[in-house]
Amino acid sequence: MKRQQLALFIGLSLSALSATTLSTTAFASQASDPQAVFNQAYQSYLAAVKADENVQQTAKLAYTSGKAVYGKSDDNTANLAINYAKAIKGYGDELNEQRFALYDEAHTILAANHGKQSIETVDALLGQANYTTSAYKAANFLEQVIGIAKTQNNPKFVADMKLEAATLLAKKFSSKKYREAKNYLEEADEYYQENLPENSLERIKADFLMASFAEGRKRYNQAIERLNRIVTVFDSNLNFDHSAELSAHSKLIGLYEKQGKSDEATKHCLAIAQMVPWKESQEQTPLYRVNPKYPVNKARFSTDGRVVMEFEVDAAGFVKNPKVLSSEGGSAFEKSAKAALEQWRYAPKFENGKPVSAISQVQLDFKINRH
Repeated sequence: MKRQQLALFIGLSLSALSATTLSTTAFASQASDPQAVFNQAYQSYLAAVKADENVQQTAKLAYTSGKAVYGKSDDNTANLAINYAKAIKGYGDELNEQRFALYDEAHTILAANHGKQSIETVDALLGQANYTTSAYKAANFLEQVIGIAKTQNNPKFVADMKLEAATLLAKKFSSKKYREAKNYLEEADEYYQENLPENSLERIKADFLMASFAEGRKRYNQAIERLNRIVTVFDSNLNFDHSAELSAHSKLIGLYEKQGKSDEATKHCLAIAQMVPWKESQEQTPLYRVNPKYPVNKARFSTDGRVVMEFEVDAAGFVKNPKVLSSEGGSAFEKSAKAALEQWRYAPKFENGKPVSAISQVQLDFKINRH
């Protein structure tokens, strides 16, 4: 197994921060000195980021106290708003609206102070694009970002912003902005292939997204070519395991199985097995799965089912000898569960550097949609 290192970030460059516990009691005695309150709040925020604990709380206090010091139109207020937006944790429309409002406030300030085409507005525009609910608005924000990048006389920066745009549009608005995302990605990918080494993070990110687009169009060979290139880069250039390499192996298993090329998939099952040790204490995660079909003869009764099965994962990661340990709902569910499970693939257990057979269990639940 290769030496473990910190994982590189694969995805959007917008990062969420985290922070340390902030004592508000100390501020009570300094309430008459807003600058002192802010100074302490901001230092607490910096310490929180470093410790990666409670960043949201400290970022909010730094933002509110800083705004009282600098006012509503200062760059510092804009930057504190961006910090706070990035620090907000969780999901949901309400939180996204809160993030968007902070990025919108920051953009208004920075655009007024530096101009709408200024480089200072890029982070706020990316934040607005990421948290708007409108595909049209997101595309407009990203178009502004790319326009600003083009004024910087830096072709790589332009390519990076196109990759950001492609990633965001593909992730959140693919049904409405597929063509724009695809065009941005192809332009960024062309620049990277001509100007960056094969082991650059940008090329790896572009390869992943190109593979996703190809798979979505059922161009499996194109997707496989991209993902195999990622695997080759890690095997040839890096001496440590990486989450991106693991993800590439996993996606290749699914693509090969879709093509009926189980032998090719096996190579990647074995590669993952050497990267991720088998854990006897927990249920194994399938690398490729086929969902069981809800039995037709049970549909009119609106019956839910459950099947717990024990099975062997052989040295190549195939499922062998599935046995029903318990079930609810009847034999039809057992038959469907077994038929699905026999198509699954796993990373086999390794002992003394060699793959061996091992026993695992899984529970399959059947629920009918009653709406």
